[in-house]
Amino acid sequence: MVRILNKSNVAELLVMSDALEYVEDAYRQLSLGNAIVPQRITITDPAPGLTLIMPGIIGGEMNALATKIVSVYKNNPEKYNMPTVLGKIMIQDINTGEIVGIMDGGLITAMRTGAATGVSVKYLARKDSTSMSIFGAGTQARKQVVATYWALNQKLEKCKVYDVKRAASESFKAELEKELGIEIEIIDEVKDEFFQSDILVAASTSSEPLFSGEKIRDGMHISSIGAHAPKARELDSLTIKKANLRVAGMKEACVAEAGDYIIPINEGIISSDDIVSIGDIITGKTAGRQSANEITIFKSVGIAAQDVAVAKLVYDRAIKNGIGQDIDF
Repeated sequence: MVRILNKSNVAELLVMSDALEYVEDAYRQLSLGNAIVPQRITITDPAPGLTLIMPGIIGGEMNALATKIVSVYKNNPEKYNMPTVLGKIMIQDINTGEIVGIMDGGLITAMRTGAATGVSVKYLARKDSTSMSIFGAGTQARKQVVATYWALNQKLEKCKVYDVKRAASESFKAELEKELGIEIEIIDEVKDEFFQSDILVAASTSSEPLFSGEKIRDGMHISSIGAHAPKARELDSLTIKKANLRVAGMKEACVAEAGDYIIPINEGIISSDDIVSIGDIITGKTAGRQSANEITIFKSVGIAAQDVAVAKLVYDRAIKNGIGQDIDF
């Protein structure tokens, strides 16, 4: 039997505090050598979007095996009134290999991507951080704010948001002020004040840098989760150069896929040795932020270990609570 879980089922079973815990543990297991994440398969032209096939396995107590198929189609909202990111996750029995669960992957992708930034905030942002600014107001961006709020132990007070679509920002503001009780300020034009926040997040569909590194100030933590191709980036080379600590969700994935790091490496501004995986900071193999004045950067292109960990949690809870529908193939 295969347990089928739709988006509503997943939403019933998963909250951000869970996602933060399990994504952090996924990073930890990667650092300890208990997880294997093969390079994901990418399919694009002649399709108008990107499809990714992402398998992964985590041993130890988690003992989880899963594969996600996710698509990123930028024109979906405008042309088809559908989300940009769509996906499904298949859970396998690690002992037999049989597929035992299929679930909506859109919400899990948004939650685990938000949690990735949340984990980076926990380990890299200043402990007295209370404000953030974000590029983007879509589903992914909203979960970035929720994760940051919980990662800061509910001490986030204000978020400035910029999106090319004013309506998206207005919806963003209404949803998050109600959910989190924080102040959301809509920005129509990005000026210097936008960069006065403690934390800056880029959650856009842009393939070009969103701002000049000249805008970055000491003590800031920056997280970029939007661009995920070798020639695409949200951060320019000056931003990368100015950083005291350059961190990746997984170094191997970022030096293969993240233009934010690949382009300045090719320019000779940094080397791959200047990049560390956040799991190594979590396990203490590498030092994190050393002072309040340091600029820290976290880049994530998304890795299967995040999906495997969160999806296994959702599946186990669904079985325990009798949620979802069983289908006999």
